[in-house]
Amino acid sequence: MRVPRAVVDAIAAHARREHPRESCGLLIGNGQEIVEAVPTANVAAEPLRHYEISPVDYLAQIKRCRERVARGGTAVNVVGAYHSHPRSAPEPSPTDLERAFPEFLFIIAGPANHGEDVAIRGYRLEAGRFEEVQLAIEGGPEGPPLRPTGAG
Repeated sequence: MRVPRAVVDAIAAHARREHPRESCGLLIGNGQEIVEAVPTANVAAEPLRHYEISPVDYLAQIKRCRERVARGGTAVNVVGAYHSHPRSAPEPSPTDLERAFPEFLFIIAGPANHGEDVAIRGYRLEAGRFEEVQLAIEGGPEGPPLRPTGAG
């Protein structure tokens, strides 16, 4: 999956801003590329330990994607979600697995301590378990390394 450096930078910056809470957002793109990371409200009862994307934000992004196509723009959809692990590695937790569903790309950023590099990893749910997705970070000025595990 191709991911522009600007998208990776936006996810990492959001994770740092929300620390120590988990950040979350939606991934807009197509089957080959993420074109945008849209921050959303974390409406989880315990945002220091979990994330839950606001349904209002999710529906708004679906509508925005449809309106873009209606205006003749490139077809994009909500293809996934991202969230941060403020104090741990970007690996799926048991809660992440419990709440995941197929056909969505899940990007995890972590740890998200202020001033430190943030590792970014992608996953898809396949046959009841997470499989890592290769993330190819493309374009933009070379910033500090973000340790995107699985970049190809």
